[in-house]
Amino acid sequence: MIDLPRYDGRDAVAISRIASRLPFAFSLAGIEAQAVMADSTHRHIPVPSYTVLMNVQGHKIRLALGAMLLPQLAVERWPEITTLSPGHGLGEILFDIVLQDLAIEVERWCGLRPTWSCSDVAAPRPYAFKIVRLEQPNDLVGLVELDGEGLQWVADCSSDLPVVAAALDELPLLLDVRIAPISLAVAELQRLAQGDVIMLDNQSVGKDGVMSVVAHLSNNPWFRASIRDCRLSVQSVVDRLMGKPEFLPSESLDSLNLTVDVDVGRLTMPLGQLRELAVGQVIDLGFDATTNVSLRVNGQVVATGELVRIAERTGVRLLDLRLPRAER
Repeated sequence: MIDLPRYDGRDAVAISRIASRLPFAFSLAGIEAQAVMADSTHRHIPVPSYTVLMNVQGHKIRLALGAMLLPQLAVERWPEITTLSPGHGLGEILFDIVLQDLAIEVERWCGLRPTWSCSDVAAPRPYAFKIVRLEQPNDLVGLVELDGEGLQWVADCSSDLPVVAAALDELPLLLDVRIAPISLAVAELQRLAQGDVIMLDNQSVGKDGVMSVVAHLSNNPWFRASIRDCRLSVQSVVDRLMGKPEFLPSESLDSLNLTVDVDVGRLTMPLGQLRELAVGQVIDLGFDATTNVSLRVNGQVVATGELVRIAERTGVRLLDLRLPRAER
């Protein structure tokens, strides 16, 4: 089973940008540590730990820090800080004193000095990174939790960091999960309007709601699968020798047929896990494939939408158009 985190397309791009820079090594309180991606469902915090909100450029990032990452002064003063009333002012000053080493490390990384406050335990954070010992990757010493906006900020701050070279089997590969493509003339594509429905092949979605898809790797079909209830089941490997029909030249550009790929999502997984895919294996997609549809021409998204059923056929209701619409 491959456990895929639940995220939308925008956050998926941010995670990909960050993942290429991980693990990120640093030193704190004499501990040589590194930041790595945290498991999406099973999160642990070091014991004992001290939890605080880091406020930087409007983003509130929750940190659960093991005692080994903090100077002795921080451990001694923690109860005194957390019992101070919010907005008192003294708490912020004490936090800045006891977390000075961590603040310096953050400022060195992003160029901004953070401020601190007591953690809002009730506020969920969908994304997380683990802090582990550099020489002992199983020794958890801290956990960083953040929301989608914080994730985007971290991705932007990570852009200047060098890309970390990984073993070949750990290289993330992007899989496009597609229903059978449709063909539209240029003139038809230009006349698309919000609310239009584009009919798909009858075999795309069965009466039982099972969706038949093909996963593409580097724009080449890789394996066939079915999707039901946000879970993808591998069915068979695609024949590498599939024939591609040759098209006759069009009389005009407006009658030129373009292949419009109907994507219902993307999967990112290491090459090593991709090698282990087997017929009958079930993968948790982490998103609703019926509401995550993108129409692409030559790899460019021209529209997004959702799947709808009309009588015995399945279509895509257009919700967002990326091309200027021609006059009807």
